[in-house]
Amino acid sequence: MAHKTNFQKCAARRETRSRCAGLFPIVHMLGIGLAGMVLCACSRNDTPPPRAQAVMQEARFTGSASCLACHQQEHADWMGSHHQLAMQEATPETVLGDFNDARFNHHGIPSRFFEKDGNFYVNTEGPDGTSKDYRVAYCFGVYPLQQYLVKFPNGGMQVLHLCWDSRSEEDGGQRWYHLYPDEKIDHTDILHWTKSHFNWNYMCADCHTSGLRKNFDPGTRTYQTSWEEINVSCEACHGPGSAHIDWVGRKKEGRAYTEKEMGLAVQFKESKPVTWMMNSTTLKPERSHPKEHDRLIEACARCHSHRRLVTGDFLHGQAFLDTHKPAVLEERLYHHDGQIKEEVYVYGSFAQSKMYQQGVTCKDCHDMHTARLHAPGNALCLRCHNGGVYNNPAHHHHQPESPGAQCVECHMPVKTYMGVDARRDHSIRVPRPDLSLRLGTPNACTMCHEDLTREQTAEAFAGWYPERVKTPHYGEILYRGNRGLPGYLPGIIKLGRNLDQPAIVRATAMWMLQSESSQEAMQGLLSGLEDPSALVREASLAGFSRVQAAQRLQVTGKMLRDPARAVRTEALRVLANIPAGQFSPEQRAAFDQAQEEFVQQQGAVNDRAGGHMGLGIFYTDRGDFTAAEAAYRKAFAVEPDHIESRLNLAEMLYQQNRHTESLQLISQAVQRQPNNGLTHEALGRYWVRQQTYKRGLQSIATALRLMPQRADLHYFYGVGLNQVGDFAKALPELERAHALDPRNPDYLVGLATICRDNRRLVEARSWAQKLVELNPGNPSYQNLLNELR
Repeated sequence: MAHKTNFQKCAARRETRSRCAGLFPIVHMLGIGLAGMVLCACSRNDTPPPRAQAVMQEARFTGSASCLACHQQEHADWMGSHHQLAMQEATPETVLGDFNDARFNHHGIPSRFFEKDGNFYVNTEGPDGTSKDYRVAYCFGVYPLQQYLVKFPNGGMQVLHLCWDSRSEEDGGQRWYHLYPDEKIDHTDILHWTKSHFNWNYMCADCHTSGLRKNFDPGTRTYQTSWEEINVSCEACHGPGSAHIDWVGRKKEGRAYTEKEMGLAVQFKESKPVTWMMNSTTLKPERSHPKEHDRLIEACARCHSHRRLVTGDFLHGQAFLDTHKPAVLEERLYHHDGQIKEEVYVYGSFAQSKMYQQGVTCKDCHDMHTARLHAPGNALCLRCHNGGVYNNPAHHHHQPESPGAQCVECHMPVKTYMGVDARRDHSIRVPRPDLSLRLGTPNACTMCHEDLTREQTAEAFAGWYPERVKTPHYGEILYRGNRGLPGYLPGIIKLGRNLDQPAIVRATAMWMLQSESSQEAMQGLLSGLEDPSALVREASLAGFSRVQAAQRLQVTGKMLRDPARAVRTEALRVLANIPAGQFSPEQRAAFDQAQEEFVQQQGAVNDRAGGHMGLGIFYTDRGDFTAAEAAYRKAFAVEPDHIESRLNLAEMLYQQNRHTESLQLISQAVQRQPNNGLTHEALGRYWVRQQTYKRGLQSIATALRLMPQRADLHYFYGVGLNQVGDFAKALPELERAHALDPRNPDYLVGLATICRDNRRLVEARSWAQKLVELNPGNPSYQNLLNELR
């Protein structure tokens, strides 16, 4: 179970996204429309052979014990590994925490850990605010912390906030601690341990067991979750073993067998053995032959990535983007230069690395069965890299054997998650303190040298590596795009088209273009649809949502038949509101097939409101309002506090002239979450539509106090104030909207026209001039400026 850092806590409380899997909904309400936002170098042809998938569908799980007879060493290596100990029943042998009447008080909420009748218990605050005894059913992990699971009557298991620090006393461990040390998380908080964000079945189970079947019933809100093996076993990576065992039997008995596949769902080995050799000229390591596929990395990425599910019917051997969609380098998850910020695990950073681009895989550094490194310290890196060049003060500029002389301290700095879990950034990058000065990003130098400023470390770095500070970095382009700085657009487009850049970087650039409407941006997005990486193609599609229907279908209709499932389902979402009559028979057939996949995708997270809301948005776009209403109602039946689904249904009902029902839903939302700005926004927009302006603007003002960074809401409020004749209060709101989103032309148009209408012509001309400078090719903006001269 992973601990949310500060951003994630805020996001969870806003209920705008769910972690790891499912839909990431954002509501655009009442007059703006309904939208659902859903959040690697995968080649178009890097899919498993059809036979491999057939083997998987035929095979059965047989358990890790069935592997022991032939794979004794691998089994022995796996025993005691973090994978083998990922989850265990709570017994005196497996529980590491102190349950000898230990007590812990967190911001006034007391907890007690004790044993009774041979079982382990914690007395702590429950979902209703009262304390009671909860039996610990399972242990979760072993080091550097261990967590504990409690089974609830509905079959769900919840993860306690209180963790055991299993590090040594010398390292500060052997103690109970709370995941949120600085906050009181009581039963009313969305992050309370009894609520959905700490539900094991949804958040954790898929990566801590083998052969999981979640088995959630939305009607009864109950789980009947089962698994083939309680931990991450042999078959979690290699797939069900029965066909392989049958293959072994056939071979031993001399019966017919296929040597190539060996009854395995997926083959991680390449056709030839891989070695790394030193190039005598460059003194850099080179692979003996190019990497043939990414199956091993993608098998690891299934869990070691920040991603969402694309299907709940996982088949071993499928391409990663047929089963999951990894997050791109969004500013909320990664620093501008791609360094880890939130809990993003490993894949997204490793996919940026030069190592990955040159063919390094997980097993080059890690033993696949113990999960440990092949060698300690610099010895690991020197298995491939020239020690005379790199393990040398002339390179690292630190005393030998000192922390600064360790490769990982400079190239893989750590960040601590879950309070005690220090994880290394796997982008294996050159530290760039000079970028820290310009972008505000962290760097390995100041992480160690806390007594030095960024300026001092940047100066030292420039003296040691003058050529490095001249090397362009994609982080500079992403920074300009994230900040909307003047002239950023050509750089983002060029970055997205640059096949020399990692696929996840290109995908991030295309993802950033989705809110752009210029012809230049559209051309960039078109090139993204032809990218060899499925991740880039998927990220490019969202930008076509606002294109006119006929053109959108013409451009993106072919993506319904893309080799990657994640691309097909995103194409379906983009094309959902196009009338069926505009599709050709071939496009309609592809659409129907993609719709089945999309429905399955949402069904994979049917224990969260987001999955049902995703269907509600899709059916609304299709004009099937009966199905949409049923989906929305199921969303907040599954999660009664899910406000977005209530508000989206309220908007749909309003559009159908069911105003009384719409108001009832909005009022329920306000009552359930009075401190959620979205609820007051929806109420305000409702009354504005009813032309009850004073009441509506009061609610909008409340929403703005709760959501002061919403540029669009400041704009709406300003327009409303001006409409009721209060220009003096309206103008600062419009100016605030522009300050928050300076590249939005609508805000500049509004400022120019409202100033014009209120005879503030000098200001009006100034805003119109900025509008033309922002969009020099738009004749309507030029006409507005000409009118004001």
